[in-house]
Amino acid sequence: MLRISRSPFGYTYVEGSPEEIVSLLKLIQDEWSRDTDDLDDAIRIISNFEVFYEMMRKKFKEYISPRKREGDLIRGLVVVDKIKLMKSGDARIVTVIFDKRVNHYELEHLVRKLNTSLEDKR
Repeated sequence: MLRISRSPFGYTYVEGSPEEIVSLLKLIQDEWSRDTDDLDDAIRIISNFEVFYEMMRKKFKEYISPRKREGDLIRGLVVVDKIKLMKSGDARIVTVIFDKRVNHYELEHLVRKLNTSLEDKR
């Protein structure tokens, strides 16, 4: 199940399993025709969950910021702002914080396209 929420500061968060989040990011690449470094790097980080989780834990970091091209930032094409990797027992949980310019309703529409259950926390 994916959970989608919006912060008071305008960021949209999506939380779910690594597999669901990678599916969502790949759908964003296809539907929005985005081939940006931040999406590629986010997929790489989430696909290698264990390695990056250990790195975060050792460095006492809460978030990982995928690399972004300066040109993509200027043109407003960046999609992923930060990623948080968590474990709860055996469950692996990923939270993706999307860039402020990502439309919450468009993102919600894509989540529904994945045919997964959705919990909207507004």
